[in-house]
Amino acid sequence: MGAPLTEFVIETVLRDGLNELRLNPSRFDDLFSRFTMTYFNNQYGADKIAELKQYIQNNQVKIVHAMQVQPADMPCISIQMIASDEAENDQQFSNMLPEEVADKDPNVIVTDIAMVSYDVVTGKLVVDSATDLGNICACMVFIDGAGNEFELGSGNSNLSGNKFINIGPGKEPVLTGTGSIVSGVDFSVMDRRMVRLRETINIGCHAHDKLHLAKFLYYIVYYIIKSRQLVMEQRGLMLDRGVASIFDREGNFNGEDIYTRYLQIHVLTEFDWDQEEVNLLDCFDVTIKAEEKGIKFNTNTSE
Repeated sequence: MGAPLTEFVIETVLRDGLNELRLNPSRFDDLFSRFTMTYFNNQYGADKIAELKQYIQNNQVKIVHAMQVQPADMPCISIQMIASDEAENDQQFSNMLPEEVADKDPNVIVTDIAMVSYDVVTGKLVVDSATDLGNICACMVFIDGAGNEFELGSGNSNLSGNKFINIGPGKEPVLTGTGSIVSGVDFSVMDRRMVRLRETINIGCHAHDKLHLAKFLYYIVYYIIKSRQLVMEQRGLMLDRGVASIFDREGNFNGEDIYTRYLQIHVLTEFDWDQEEVNLLDCFDVTIKAEEKGIKFNTNTSE
């Protein structure tokens, strides 16, 4: 999956949530239903909910990746990572992950093999004397001119004037055209690493000259984040908990009334990557040393 891209994932969740609210404005009636209580009616009531619906449907709420926003960008929602720590108790040993196996085309070892004859009893397939069989091993695969595949056995020869491969008895190779020998390894293995991260994100709700709008945006953001926890998990973020900051007027803009409230959330996520491809052997030599009654002898086998 690679880098978690936490801030960008949260951006997609917020955009999807705002779009859903615009498509289903009745959600506002539920979110702000307390305004319909008797004690709210004199000042807010259903009219305030209708006003908020109309504003969100008819106005853009920008989403920016910055702590410092300008009045021209408002109203807006800002996303800023303020901490990212490796979750010490949740790490893998040496950050290791299970190896990843994938299909691949096998390496071609020998091409343009002209076939001379095949012995159905012994499995011996004689090839043209110009063919170099020096790099072949048992378990590689011979492909005839018709595309039929045969696994090589042991007992192949690269001796001048006596070049042959062993594809096993009782086969039916097509001797016309040319063949090839490919590696028996038709997959790759990738060594992978991963660290688990606990990240802290500030989501700011900012409004210019509209004190209540910043507060309403905060509740909308809180609803989107909490109601879409499953979506966040599917996108690689496990929501831990959220903490709200106090509502305040920004003092960084002289003569401007900028109002802000932050929702700070903590998420658990993973950062994984391909470390290196594992070197797979498709050919190796084994020398067997044996001793019997004082007589030593060596046997060399290529596999």
